[in-house]
Amino acid sequence: MERGIDKIVNTSKYDILRETWIYQEIKQEVVHEEHQQFLQAQRQLLMEIVEARFPRLLSLATSIVPSITELSALHALILCISKARLEKDARQSLNRAGQTEKSAGSML
Repeated sequence: MERGIDKIVNTSKYDILRETWIYQEIKQEVVHEEHQQFLQAQRQLLMEIVEARFPRLLSLATSIVPSITELSALHALILCISKARLEKDARQSLNRAGQTEKSAGSML
């Protein structure tokens, strides 16, 4: 029975901690780092798919993929490359993604 009470008391301590500015700042930093790690893992996955399916496009992908910063754009490109039947289709998808990133970068 005492353990239950201790748990309630400790939970309220953590709730108080969660409301502090430092906790919020650290949490935001952790979320950002996790996002960056996931983005990098998705970039690596795309590169591996390109290398396995269309090795002649590896240098093109290497020049485009690192500049993709939106997970949704990266996800869409992974799907396009995965479903591409011909190298020509994969090249068009990569070029389109590269143009999209260039135009997004110029708007910043």
